[in-house]
This record gives sequence, C-alpha cells and structure tokens, in this order.
Amino acid sequence: MLTTPRMLPAALTGLLLTVPARALDIWTEPNPGVRHLHRTTPSPAEFHALVVDLTAPGVRIRCTPPRERWKSTSAYGRDANLAAAINGGFWGQFGQGAEGLAAGAGTIWSSDDERHGFFAVSATGRAWISPPADVVEAGRRAVTDGVSGRPLIVERGHLAPELYTFPRAWGREPRSVVGVSEDGHRVFLATVDGRRVTSRGGTLPEMAELMVELGAWRAVNLDGGGSTTMYVASEGGVVNRPSRGWEREVINHIGVIAPEPPRPVPQSRSVQETPRDVMAHAEQVRARGHGDVAAGDDTGARGWLRARFGRFMVLDRLHLGKHREVVVPLLWVGLLSAVLSVVFWVVSRVRRRNARRLAARGASRGGEGPGAVPQAQP
Repeated sequence: MLTTPRMLPAALTGLLLTVPARALDIWTEPNPGVRHLHRTTPSPAEFHALVVDLTAPGVRIRCTPPRERWKSTSAYGRDANLAAAINGGFWGQFGQGAEGLAAGAGTIWSSDDERHGFFAVSATGRAWISPPADVVEAGRRAVTDGVSGRPLIVERGHLAPELYTFPRAWGREPRSVVGVSEDGHRVFLATVDGRRVTSRGGTLPEMAELMVELGAWRAVNLDGGGSTTMYVASEGGVVNRPSRGWEREVINHIGVIAPEPPRPVPQSRSVQETPRDVMAHAEQVRARGHGDVAAGDDTGARGWLRARFGRFMVLDRLHLGKHREVVVPLLWVGLLSAVLSVVFWVVSRVRRRNARRLAARGASRGGEGPGAVPQAQP
C-alpha cells in the first residue's frame, strides 16, 4: 500500500511509539544547512543540539549587537528573523554588564579578559573558539560576532584538562554550550534541561562528550541554569523547557541565519538509536539514584536553592530589558543601605543598653565610685 503525504504524521507517530520512550535520538532539518538533534536518556536528561553548516548557502551566525541586549532568546530570534538562537555568555551581578567578549554586527561592546574564553565569527564567516588562557584583542582578530564562555570543555577533539578543575563541573544542572569544528565551518549549539523530574540536567563532561560526538574540535561552556534556552523558529519556537518555567532575559545570544525551509515542509524527521556508550553512562547515573530531582538534590547547595526558589525570582519576570543596567545597581545599593541601617540600629541599641546597665551599676553602688561625695560623720 502506498503511503500518502497525509498519512506520514500517523506513520511517524506509530514509529515513535515503537521506540523505547526512555531513549531517543530524533533528528530534524528545520532549515537548509541546520540539523536539530533531540535526545532523551534514562538519567533522566533531555538534550537539544543544533549542527550549523556555515558553508551552506545563506547560513551564517549572528550574535547580539549592543542595542539588542537583554532580550529573551525567543524575542531575540523573532525580532532578528532568525532560524534559531541560543542564550549567550555571562554577566556581572552588580553592574549587569557583559563579562568577557561580547560582539555583534561588527561592534565589539565588551572586551576579552583573563577569566573567560569566547566563541567568535570573523568577517569571512569562519568560526573559532579562543581559550580563557589566551587574552586577545578582538579587533585584531577581525571579530564581528561573539560571546564569552568558561571553561573550555573540548580541546583538539578531546575533553579539555581545565574541565576537571572547574567548580561545579560535576553538578547536574541546566547547561548551554557552543562548539566549532577544526576547520571553523561548522558550529554546534547544545542545551540540556534540568531541575525537573523528567530532566535533571547534565554535567560539563557530559556536554563535552556530546560536543565531541557531534564533531567539535573546541567547545566552551555558556551561561546556564535559568538562562538555558534554545529557539528554533520552524519548530514552534522554544524547543527546550527553561528551568524556571519561563524565559529569562539574557545579556546576549548566538543566532543562526538560514534560508526558509521549502514549502510545504517535507517530512525529514528520522529516529535513530542512541549511541551505546551514551546509554551505558545514563544507566549508570540512573542506578546511583538522585533523591528528589525536583528539589535539586545532588546538585549542591547552590543548585538546591536555585531549584527551590529560582522560579520566585521576581526581577527576572519584570522584563526590564536594558533598564536592568540601572535598576539592578540601584536595588543593590538600596539593599546594602538597608542592611547597613539595620546593623547601625542594632549597634546603637546595644550601646544604649550597655550605657543603661553601667548607669544602673553605678547607682546601686551608692556613689562608691571615685567621684562620689563623702558622707558626713556623726
């Protein structure tokens, strides 16, 4: 019997139902030159990865220019008419400025530093990653677009040595990473969801292994946690599940420009067996047990607090945009002033209480101090 185009979704659904629900590798091609991997493992963990071919006609990388900073990933993707996007680098908690390199549309609006490496694209369209140990002047490298990251997780196609000494590398968290091929013609963007029952997150070594599997020569860790978001326009928008339950505004992003998919969209989805070594590792992780995943157990105190209270971060729900760079420092100053006021009030109360006690002791001694007036003798 011939399968008509209208029967393909039903046939695909039947195919998916025959594959074990605990582990799937589903590949799609949302745009020419862009492939999307959706992987689930029994850890449990849910990964998304994009393989971007920069040699394909019309495909290139676009990072955030300064005027477009502080948008959610999907808003950045929609506003710039992008095929896909992922959250970018780190920022300072007090000043809310970008840490390390930030560049977009040919404008370098934050400089490289000794703590962060960066992912960048040159005017010729070639991508590369600079390790944190190499502090370079971006202008001399002809950087047109870039975001910062740390630590380096893949070096020369293998897990990077600094990966094993980085704090919190082995905690299971929501994470975002970017990698490049040796020739700089392919870019790999990946996320893993976390802090929920169906996906408890991934370690940095796991993200590095995924990058190596996809073909990365170098890869670097991006901002993660509540920031981790992947947007694919032709697949409905945000394809992962941000850990806080909503999208967070982030200081910059990595976007993908690609031609529109042909209309009507062909059924290009394929289901493959998850690699055996990935499955073996996921089974080992699951066998160890993880406690209450939803509560953030086994992720350290920091991960536990974020899992418990991250969704109540009111500041991230105000959609302040670029106003964060003024509002947040003022809030920090106000908080510091309030703390200092409380400390001053407590100290002054303690001093007054001590003064009253000394006065009471002096009175109880009946003027026996050195300044007391001697009483007359009968």
